[in-house]
Amino acid sequence: MGTLDEGARNAVEVCMGVKPGEHVLIVTDKLQYEVGNAIRRAALGITQHVRLFVLEHYGERPMTALPEEIEKAVPWANVTFWAAESKKGELPMRRSFRLLATKYARHAHMPGVTRLLMEQGMCSDYRRISAFTNRLEKILKDVKELRITNPAGTDLVIELNPEWRWKPSDGIYHEKGQWGNLPEGEIFTAPFRAEGHLVTDELGDWFSKKYGILTKPEAEKDTPVHIDIVDSRANIKSIECELDELKADLKDYLQTDENSNRAGEIALPTNLELIEMPLVGILLQDEKARVHLAFGNPYPKETRADWVSKTHIDCIIKRATVLIDGKKIIEEDKYLIDIE
Repeated sequence: MGTLDEGARNAVEVCMGVKPGEHVLIVTDKLQYEVGNAIRRAALGITQHVRLFVLEHYGERPMTALPEEIEKAVPWANVTFWAAESKKGELPMRRSFRLLATKYARHAHMPGVTRLLMEQGMCSDYRRISAFTNRLEKILKDVKELRITNPAGTDLVIELNPEWRWKPSDGIYHEKGQWGNLPEGEIFTAPFRAEGHLVTDELGDWFSKKYGILTKPEAEKDTPVHIDIVDSRANIKSIECELDELKADLKDYLQTDENSNRAGEIALPTNLELIEMPLVGILLQDEKARVHLAFGNPYPKETRADWVSKTHIDCIIKRATVLIDGKKIIEEDKYLIDIE
């Protein structure tokens, strides 16, 4: 779709709206240094106040706590970027950085970003994405129930709380305190109640890097994960997957804390260009291209949900059909409503 530098300029200029004289802080790592450095170059085209931190310069990975030098630098910034590989066990550190960053700045969260994502999802038309996302928010605002199905066997009924809100993530973050996952393009809320059966083709957090897409056309066999959801909780004993290691990893993850297995997010994709493309096996982009449900933290600040968790794992649903209060708006990943 584009180039690394085009994606970086889109992130800096369009998504984050960096202005002359502003302070830009970038956290990256050795693996994705070319991405962090491309963002640095794009920012230097606008302002001379740019600082780049490489995580490995401050200790071994995975890290359980944010390095002190980075923590002390955050209040200096107007705009922050986190552009680094996702490592098992680092979610609490990333969350602490995000919460600190949004106290002082606007934040672009890019865990798991790669050059490919910069060339694809970050080269999308974010003004178009923003217009569609905000149009979809108006459609979803008063919806009471979603039903999600797919040919693989997903059949979920999700009840919504009118006091909780849909959060549009349109990729345009120009005000202090705003943040989003780039590449962007989704709208999400927290389920009030979820019941049914989920078949997922890709998992989030560090599972995405380790296991990739679980249902590939070129694979010898599909290895999706089947999860029964009862009273909004993943029934851990019922989880099925032909990859024994994945099944064991997921069961452990969903028992991290008392709410790790609770349905914490339901999201619809709004990156219109990515919806037309195959999945790439990296959650940061794929969640902007397909319907997904997550277990764990419901982002209470954004959704107004009244509970928390230390963990958050997204579950991508391919070929999803979505009904809102009985009206079909998505059929096998394609929107049936006006997108322009």
